[in-house]
Amino acid sequence: MTETKHTSATPPQHSKLRLTPPRPPESSFAGRRLADDAALEAPENRSRAWSAVLANKRRLLLVSLLIVLIGSCAGLGSALLWPRTYAARAQVLFEISEEKPTGFLRQDRSLTTQLVLLRSRQVLAPVAAQERIPVEEMEKQVTVSLLDSSEVIQVEARAGARDVAQRRAQEIVDRYLQVSTTNSSSEVEGYVHSQLTEVQGQLAQARAHLEGERATSAPGSSALAVAESQVQSLSQREQQLRSQADQLSVAELSRSAPKVVVPPYGVPDAVSPRPLFALAAGVLAGVLVAAVTAAVLVRRWSMR
Repeated sequence: MTETKHTSATPPQHSKLRLTPPRPPESSFAGRRLADDAALEAPENRSRAWSAVLANKRRLLLVSLLIVLIGSCAGLGSALLWPRTYAARAQVLFEISEEKPTGFLRQDRSLTTQLVLLRSRQVLAPVAAQERIPVEEMEKQVTVSLLDSSEVIQVEARAGARDVAQRRAQEIVDRYLQVSTTNSSSEVEGYVHSQLTEVQGQLAQARAHLEGERATSAPGSSALAVAESQVQSLSQREQQLRSQADQLSVAELSRSAPKVVVPPYGVPDAVSPRPLFALAAGVLAGVLVAAVTAAVLVRRWSMR
């Protein structure tokens, strides 16, 4: 009897099976998470986190101090390297003889006019030409102001050297006194005198015409009445103009010319640049930049 052997080229069916580890229950994941949280709350981890916070604060403080220091050095260095400007000052008294209702009106009318005259090109243009600089530059280097609401005008001229500033202040004051004296005869007074001269000529002609009418015309005629009326009108106009001219002459006599009470003198220290002001500006700029930088760094660290 023959035995038959069953052979197969394929491996047994159970060889295809793979062994997979059993999946832990959900309770194990919850336990692991609780363990991790507990690890984070451990004293060692809390101390590490606190050390990191302190390190960031120290780093932020050092960066801020460095930025403020750089700003301060930049401001002070620019002030020390910038060319110095010196000033010279003079004080001019402009007395107001005519009383106005209030002190404000006196300043607004008379003194303000003198301030404008001091800064006008009529005064500054000849000085600029003598100094060989543009008149626009001269206007930027001259300052005029009233001292404590008084009748004293302060003139300040600036230049790169003390002697130059004092010379310019002297030239400006001399030119102002010259222009002010020249303009003492106002245009109004000149107009009144010209009108008076014209009316006097017309009155002389009218009187000559009236004498002719009296010689040729009958008394009570219309031509004679017109001539008499014209002479009377021109005589009244002449009296009005004479009165105005007398008032202007009295006002001109009572008006005092400006006079220098403090001659030009040089200011001891330079008016520009100012090291303390530049240092304060540099510190302020550094603080602003440090604040912006600190905000950016804090936001970046919080996003980690």
